[in-house]
Amino acid sequence: MIFSRFFFVPLILSSLAGCSLADIRPAVLTNTGYNESLRKKGEEILDNPNYKELKPGEWKKYKSVQFTIKDVWKSKFVRFFTPIKEDEPRLRVFIDFEKDAMEIEFLSGQSKGLIYGLVKKDTYQVAADTGKVFIADDEVRVYLESLRLYLTLPWRLKEYPILMYSGKISVNGADYETLYLTSVQPEANPDTDQYVAYLEKQSGALEWIQFTYRELFGFYKGVLKFGFYEPWLDKQYPRRITILDSFSDSNFVHEIRIEKIEIPKPTQTLTEEDKVLELE
Repeated sequence: MIFSRFFFVPLILSSLAGCSLADIRPAVLTNTGYNESLRKKGEEILDNPNYKELKPGEWKKYKSVQFTIKDVWKSKFVRFFTPIKEDEPRLRVFIDFEKDAMEIEFLSGQSKGLIYGLVKKDTYQVAADTGKVFIADDEVRVYLESLRLYLTLPWRLKEYPILMYSGKISVNGADYETLYLTSVQPEANPDTDQYVAYLEKQSGALEWIQFTYRELFGFYKGVLKFGFYEPWLDKQYPRRITILDSFSDSNFVHEIRIEKIEIPKPTQTLTEEDKVLELE
């Protein structure tokens, strides 16, 4: 169970951070409520990149998708809050959009063969000695939800109820168009995360997303960097997703290296008798 970890450490961290709620809403939107014209401008930028292959695809036309990844950790402290026991495990990540479910299977290391799963908010594990057992484990749930978010964000930005164009900005010498995304209300609140997407001006590629993570720490602000775009199903998809504390960090916290993306066969669905899927 994750209770002891999430109970004691946040108390220490929140005292260090002053318990202030992070707010990453761009300054240009500070005095602006929801604006439909800014949404239309943001959607137009997403739908019309200079390189047409970078236009986001539609996850919902697939019933499921599967990734083979290497999950690389540089921060042992952050990994402490996850079910990952080693620095560089290889994983099969199966996401079922119809059932709002997912599974990860360890393909290497001491946990090889172990499966963790999530159906809506319920977590389970599948192991040789226990079979499939539902577990009330927030550590597993938060990790799986985070992994699913990072892997699918490049194609799901338009799903956010609040999406607004937030202007042009330069980061590390490159120029970007930015979009602000959240749910419920434009203003910061303790129950809803905020995102700012940075799309490289020349190509239209999503390169950065600044984000909050309210469920872990209300004060936390992090950065996702998307790179190594490669063709997949007539689109371009990033094969590396790097999690940083800030834009200027030279060392990452966590990095997802995608080795393979595939649409599973119809028989590869979540069932009570789900077995280990071997790599091709």
